[in-house]
Amino acid sequence: MTYDPERHLARVITFASSYKATNVAARPGARVSVCQVEGGRWSTLEGEATVSREEGAVAEAVRRYAERYRQPRPNPDRVVIEIAVKRVMGNVRPERAGIVP
Repeated sequence: MTYDPERHLARVITFASSYKATNVAARPGARVSVCQVEGGRWSTLEGEATVSREEGAVAEAVRRYAERYRQPRPNPDRVVIEIAVKRVMGNVRPERAGIVP
């Protein structure tokens, strides 16, 4: 998961047939939450989720994922779950927990 604080957008890459992608796709505008925990620090982002297969959106999500973690393996079935973040909770700001672009 990556977070773009300027756009208030969290992105999760996955494959189209995954439970999380099919669950979000079946419920347009569904409210979801994602969490990051490291030791005693945590952050939770909440918002409305959508699934995108759009090539540019998927490429941007993969680019951000690779910057934060590692380059993911090629996957022609990849989609991105985009979360329009409406609420941030936790004991650390998202950018301090590594949830940054």
